[in-house]
Amino acid sequence: MKKRILLGVMVLFCAIPVIAWARTVNAGLPLGAYSYDLGRLLALVGFVLLFFQFVFSAKIKWIERDIGHDRLIAIHRTSGVVGLVLILIHPAFLFLYDVLSGFGPTFGTGKLIGFVSLALFVLAAGSALLFRRLRLKYETWKAIHWLSYVALPIGFVHSLWIGSDLYTQPLRAFWLLMAAFYVAIVLYKVWNILQVRRRPYRVAEVVPETHDTWTLRFDGPRLGYKPGQFLLVQLERNGRVLESHPFTIASSPTQDKLAISVKAVGDFTATIGQTKPGDRAYIDAPYGVFSFLNHDADDLVFIAGGIGITPFLSMLRYLRDTGLNRRVLLMWGNKTEADIIARGEIDAMCAAMSSLRVIHVMSNQDDWPGEKGFVTAQRLAKYLNGVTAPQVFVCGPPVMMDKVIPSLVSLGIPKQRIHDERFAL
Repeated sequence: MKKRILLGVMVLFCAIPVIAWARTVNAGLPLGAYSYDLGRLLALVGFVLLFFQFVFSAKIKWIERDIGHDRLIAIHRTSGVVGLVLILIHPAFLFLYDVLSGFGPTFGTGKLIGFVSLALFVLAAGSALLFRRLRLKYETWKAIHWLSYVALPIGFVHSLWIGSDLYTQPLRAFWLLMAAFYVAIVLYKVWNILQVRRRPYRVAEVVPETHDTWTLRFDGPRLGYKPGQFLLVQLERNGRVLESHPFTIASSPTQDKLAISVKAVGDFTATIGQTKPGDRAYIDAPYGVFSFLNHDADDLVFIAGGIGITPFLSMLRYLRDTGLNRRVLLMWGNKTEADIIARGEIDAMCAAMSSLRVIHVMSNQDDWPGEKGFVTAQRLAKYLNGVTAPQVFVCGPPVMMDKVIPSLVSLGIPKQRIHDERFAL
């Protein structure tokens, strides 16, 4: 519901300049004038879409709580690309107008300001879209992406300076209202950063789980969250606060210490083992809607790939500690049994919770006595047989999730009962 409201507000904001623009368009004008009018329209709508990128990515908990951070980022990515394309095209139509009208090209201060804004947006967006192809470090991408917070104010100056549609009311007032909203968003982000910094955590334990996975437990303020949600953590090393990174909370709200389990798969995570007890950490949480507590069902199916087990560890620990009566099937794919984290704890849960069934699937261990290969539609059909109207949760590598979710749909699981959450740029 909240997602539809947010999209409705975005459509409304886009419609306001379109309506104002339409009132200024006159029929019977030469082709050049229509080119100018189209360039104006592209600029107005494109700028509104770019403004909304800051709404989607602001991590405003009231908005994120019912939509999910990953879905907000997906909307952010799609509408941002559309907005940037419109802004990129609009100068071409204005230039065409100059050519058809016989005017020589001009490049005054107002246009220069617009060019700077556009260049910064292209740099910020390009670094995100080409993140993997350019093999950028996460910290490098994040630093570049902050340029967008400079680009938008410059864009406001450009549009208010030479935007003919903004010379008069009420569109100028609407533009100033968006500027006020932008300032409010920036102030909210600054306030949130200050709040996080005021409540530091301390690394209590660094526990090696496997050859490439560690669990970090934190001492600090008690945090209210649902099992399956995630946090953003900044570690402090050698007096320097590192960039924030998202990790699913592996602990249960019933436990005293907040915990994350991290696999070494990137530049930052490869250094997690270097973290020491006593190191300071700054935690912003909770985020996400990936929790069985948000859905009503007696049967729960958890499908994990590798380190994607972490939200399910949180949920299983919560179920164990609270004694909630749910029938749970966990299907967990790993390369080998050496990659299984918290194996002893999960085995103990199976022994203590008769309603819990765990199926391990190994993709790279020929001598494994159980299921070998991948989590396929055939394997899902085998173990889901007899499970009635479950809520299904899937977490793992994107390639695994992209195969498992269509398989679940092919088995007759309604899409509204299949839940996933992805961390993606």
